[in-house]
Amino acid sequence: MEFYRNKKKSAQLIFICSGILIALVAVFLYSIGLFTGNIATKLGGVSAVLGIILLIVIIRMLISLNRSAPLLILSSEGVYSEVTAVSKAAGLISWKDILDISITKAGWDTLVVLSVGRAAHYIPIIQKKLSAMAVSGIQDPSGNLQIFLTASELDINANKLLTIIQDYRKTLRGSDHLQHDQFK
Repeated sequence: MEFYRNKKKSAQLIFICSGILIALVAVFLYSIGLFTGNIATKLGGVSAVLGIILLIVIIRMLISLNRSAPLLILSSEGVYSEVTAVSKAAGLISWKDILDISITKAGWDTLVVLSVGRAAHYIPIIQKKLSAMAVSGIQDPSGNLQIFLTASELDINANKLLTIIQDYRKTLRGSDHLQHDQFK
């Protein structure tokens, strides 16, 4: 099962990010004293760094807007996702390693959370593609890896995505039980 980018939702996200970028540019111009003559170096530095990062994100989003590859794939082996940096870096997440699937709110976004066992297997893979800071704090108190999936750019909302993933997993488990029963 494959989920593709919703270009309308992606364009809205780019528009929102562009608005935030304009606000950061205004803060930067204010902090260098363009409007008042007073210079605020810390504010200028922070707004410049955040603005550059946001500009890079917007450019990457614009480049990927016409990409036709699926952003999320559910297969009999597991889940492959490119909707967040950590999920993309993790690669294929095996169904046998997924302990729980839930939903959570994070700011203005609703996220599907995959609680993944064998964190020792996935963390080095993620660290190779992302910085060590990106994997800091992605384990729950039990030591399970928390991988978040967003539906903000998909053709589906997060609640429906959660239901589809759970149903797909149940279907796979049901077919596994049938296969095991045939060999008994």
